[in-house]
This record gives sequence, structure tokens and C-alpha cells, in this order.
Amino acid sequence: MKSRMPPRLVNEKEWVWTILGLALLFGIFVRVLPAFLDGQPINDGGMFAVMMRDLRSNHFLLPGFTTYNYSEIPFAYPPLGLYLGALAETFGVPEFQALLWLPAFFASVTVPLFYLLADELLGNRPRAAAATVFFALAPGNYVWYLMGGGLTRALGADFLILSLYFVHRAFRELNWRYTLGASLFCALAVLSHPQAALLTGFGFIVFWLFSADKRVSTVRALAISLITVLLTSAWWGMIVSRHGLDVFVSAGQSGDLRASLSALWSNLTSRQTILPFATLFWLLGAGWAVFKRRFELLLWGFLPYALDQRSASIVTSFLYPMLAAYGLMDVVPTLIYWLRNRAWRFMADDALFNQRVLSMSLLGITFYLLIECFVHAYVIQNIILPYSSQNMMAWVRENTPADGRFLILTGRDDVMTDPVQEWFPALAERHSASTLQGLEWTLHSDFAPRWIQLAGLQSCKEAECVTRWAERMGLEYDYIILSKVHIPADEFLSAGYVSLFDNGQYIVLK
Repeated sequence: MKSRMPPRLVNEKEWVWTILGLALLFGIFVRVLPAFLDGQPINDGGMFAVMMRDLRSNHFLLPGFTTYNYSEIPFAYPPLGLYLGALAETFGVPEFQALLWLPAFFASVTVPLFYLLADELLGNRPRAAAATVFFALAPGNYVWYLMGGGLTRALGADFLILSLYFVHRAFRELNWRYTLGASLFCALAVLSHPQAALLTGFGFIVFWLFSADKRVSTVRALAISLITVLLTSAWWGMIVSRHGLDVFVSAGQSGDLRASLSALWSNLTSRQTILPFATLFWLLGAGWAVFKRRFELLLWGFLPYALDQRSASIVTSFLYPMLAAYGLMDVVPTLIYWLRNRAWRFMADDALFNQRVLSMSLLGITFYLLIECFVHAYVIQNIILPYSSQNMMAWVRENTPADGRFLILTGRDDVMTDPVQEWFPALAERHSASTLQGLEWTLHSDFAPRWIQLAGLQSCKEAECVTRWAERMGLEYDYIILSKVHIPADEFLSAGYVSLFDNGQYIVLK
């Protein structure tokens, strides 16, 4: 008698749509949930708020300088997201709401776009669907996009993904539609965010190096490059004519340009969740990618660590979910079969997604990651701009001279991620000598030293220490603002400062 074959449970299309549907549903939900919970921009966005005001007041023409912090900062930031935010305000969307909901929307769009990229790079829909689960529900990967600054970061990520997708297809298929699509989305990436432009260039080079037909790919690469330059020339041409190339050189020096294997290893082994399913799977998947000779994937993901530390984690946030899909769907079943039978066997796709254990395990992991994202949504509430600081800024705006100069001491050593430092010039409409945002366009190689010096200033607990650091950096100020939770005010009051305002959390001293 012939043995009966186990019944076929699902076909590829059914399996893919089930897993992908869950990834899309849950991934979008956890990206909009913090907006509902917080009700105001998350962490940063103050500089962009002012730049949006500058656009509106200049009748949507690019001004030469932004009024942010009254520091003569060139208006050289890629403007596409700023235009969209300013346009939303023109249609009646309040500033805070634009900087809350537009980032959430752009961040949500990354989920379906990632599936397109994963399907293109992996060449396999089931693995792309599994990768989308790990991308959509990675708590640490999308918070940066949800912040107020996600107005440009998340938009840049959208166009980065689309540009990589079309560039890869343009090098793979003899169809000029993909070349034109690649040119368009590369241009939009350049106009959205500096890091998106840089990482588009990295991916462009790697995909060209590993393309099958170098002659055709070179022609396509030249065409994409030329069209992208032409499409963006109106913007960068205007900036160069006003400020010279120096402004872009200065911004390029604000990142961490050192190669670091330790940073790569720390990122590769990072545990984003309490139970590190994704970390385990992508480590297994990295070995599988080497075994399958997918060196273009690994070079694309890890090359930025040798060139720009600040941008590198953006690419690995796309690469690791793809490696995790390899780890779950290829390595784990192979290892289990070897443990049972002491023989290597690589199962076909239909055998994989018709295995109840694999499908149920992926569903269980999906719901576990969803719970972790729920918890993370409440953690995000701790990084919004405190209402007590907004109250202080409103008082400063109404009760101090317009030319007043302030030094803000919150006790946070990383001033670039301190919402009080960034939002103060936007909401108080006064100059902050301790705010670093925007100076990447003017300080050149002095940007990193200034960052370190401002961290030293934030460690001060008494007036004499503040005076020493201010003299060393050449900072001029009329008022000091203290976060009373981190810095005692008594030392300053005894040194001759006068209290003008105190709401229990923040005190303004003259």
C-alpha cells in the first residue's frame, strides 16, 4: 500500500498574505499608537517647526537663512519634508499636529515599502513576508522616525527604500521604466534627508558592483546619476550660489566618520526585546548569507560602518530583518532536521510554510513582538517635551526682551537629543547659547568639539563651573534656565543670580 502524503495546508500566496497582512496591520498600528497616546511631537522637531514658519512667511520660496535660534544658520537642509509640513499648516493643521502625524504616517509607509525591497533583494515572497514581521515589529527601529524630526527622517527612509528597490531592478532587468523610477526616487531621497541621500549612494554603488551585466548596468548607472543631478539641481544650485559648497562640507563633518568594528558588533548583537528572537535569527541568517554567497547583501548592510557611523544603523535596520527571515526559515529547520537525523537537508519552500510548527512559531513571535511594541509605546511618552518646560518657554516669550540670550542647563549630556534645548528657540523665540541643533551647517570640524564641550557644561552643578565653560566656549548669555530636578538652584542664588520664574520644575535666573 502506498503511504499517504500529508495534506497540503496552504499555498504560497495564502501564507504570504496571512503573514504580510499581520505585519502590515500590527506594524502600522504600533507606529500611530504613540501619536494617539502623546498628543504632541515626540522629542525633537523644534528647528523644523521654525523652518516651516520661515517657508510660509517667505511665500514658500527658500530663504537664505533660517530664523531658528537667531544664529545665521543657512537654510540648506533638504526641503521636501519641510514643504509638506508647511503646506499642511496652510490647510489648517496646527504646527504640533503636523509634526506629530506626518512622521507617524511616513513611518507607517515604510512597512509595505520594506516588503517590496525585501522581495526584490531576497527574490522570495515567503521570506520577504517573514522579514517584514521582524521589520514592522522591531521596537527600537522606528522610534527615530516617529519623532518630530521624522518629518524628514521617515520621509527620507521611504524614498531611500524606493530608490534602492528601483535601482536594484534597473540593474537586473532590461526595462528603462525602472531606470526612470530609480532616477525619480533617488532625487526625492536627496531632497528629503542628508542621510537618505548618502545611503542611497552606498546602495547604488554596491548594487552596481554586483550587477550581472556591467556594460548595461554602467549605462543605467550613468543615466540615473545624471537625471538625479538634474532633478535636484534647482535646490542644490541655489544653496551653492548663496553659501558655496562649504555649507555641505560642514554638514558632512557632523557625523562620526570613523570605521569601528566594535560599533558594528554592538549593533549586530543588540537585544531589542527581552526575548531576543530577532537577534538570534539574524545572527544565524548572517552565517546563512555567507553560505549562500549573498555578499552583496552583507556589503550593502555593513559598508556604512566603515564610512559613517551615524547612518550605519539605518541600513542594518533593513538588513537584519532579511537575515532574520533567512535564520528562521532556512537555518532553524535545517538544524532541527540535522539534530533529528544527523543529515543535512534543505527543505523546499512549500514544505517550509506548510510545517505547522514553523507557522505557529512565527505567529507566536509576531504576537510577542507586538506586546513588546505596546510596552515601548508607553516608554516613548518619557521623551516628549515636558509640559512644565512648555510653560517655562511661554513665560520667557512673554516676559523677557526679544534680544535676551539664554543658557539652558537640563543635566542631559547629549544636547542633540534633549527636547528642551531644541524646542526652546522655537517656542520661547529667544536665543539659546547651549543649543547645538543647526550648527552642523556652520561649525565645520568644530562641531564635534562643541558637542563635547556642551556635554561638559551640562555636568555643572554650580555657577563657577558654568562660568568657566562659558568662557572657554565664548558663550554670551543674560539668563540661565535650570532643571531643578537635576541641578540645585541654591548654588546659583547664593552666587548672586536672581530668580525670575519658578514652576517647580524649571527656574529662570538673571
